[in-house]
Amino acid sequence: MRSRTRIATALALACLLAAPALPQAPEPPPPLHLDPVDMPEADAQDSDPFGYDDVTYDEYDDGDAYDDDSYEDWHLETDLDALDAAHRDYLKKSGLQLERPEWNEPAPPPPKPTPGWLKAMGAFLDALAPLFQLLFYGIIAAVVLGFLYFVFGEAVRVRFGRVGAKDDKVGDDVLPDVRPDADTARSLLDEADTLARAGKFAEAVHLLLFRSIEDIQTRLDGGVPKSLTAREIGTLGRLPERARRGLGPIIAIVEHSFFGGRVVDADGWQKARASYEDFAFGEGWA
Repeated sequence: MRSRTRIATALALACLLAAPALPQAPEPPPPLHLDPVDMPEADAQDSDPFGYDDVTYDEYDDGDAYDDDSYEDWHLETDLDALDAAHRDYLKKSGLQLERPEWNEPAPPPPKPTPGWLKAMGAFLDALAPLFQLLFYGIIAAVVLGFLYFVFGEAVRVRFGRVGAKDDKVGDDVLPDVRPDADTARSLLDEADTLARAGKFAEAVHLLLFRSIEDIQTRLDGGVPKSLTAREIGTLGRLPERARRGLGPIIAIVEHSFFGGRVVDADGWQKARASYEDFAFGEGWA
């Protein structure tokens, strides 16, 4: 058993000695020519052919017996007195930084002094503070009164107004003049007379009505909605009374002709023509 251990130790040493030389050899080593060594034949009963069993190691024995219990009780001891002395010497060194430094925010610079003119203006406004207070309340009262007048003003005028207290003055209710020009009216009458002489009385009356509505559309403020019928236009409140009286017979004749199926004769034509003349050339327009 000891011989195997020594052989293994010898091989390990040989490997350690040869390992550093391997990286330095770029080329493979030359072949080794080993001469055969005559090894003594070992006896079948001799397990140590080299005679290592006879070697003793008494010269390496230190004479101390190995005790497992004493090894487990052993521990490193600390000299507390020496530690305290080192700590006292450490604290005596004033050049060492023993605390973490903290950042202290610098104090803000003092504010600049207020200019004199600004102080004077502030004093002046302080003196006017009562006036501003009264002005504020006055504005609030005016807004409230304006809102109430906007909501209930018309109802108050209708309820407590001076209706019928005295006659209206001339010109208080002036309606626009929706009549056509004299030349335009005469030209229209000539066209209608031409149709009437041809016996087309219905077409002549219809022409008078449509041309009159076109004149009203261009002259009346805001115009006339196109969705209104001729009868609705005739009763429109914005039309002057004379315009309603002049167009009323013409509208009735056209309705009887186109919607009622009645034939317009010469008498109907003359009636419609007279109504248009009263509408276009009548005096006394407001």
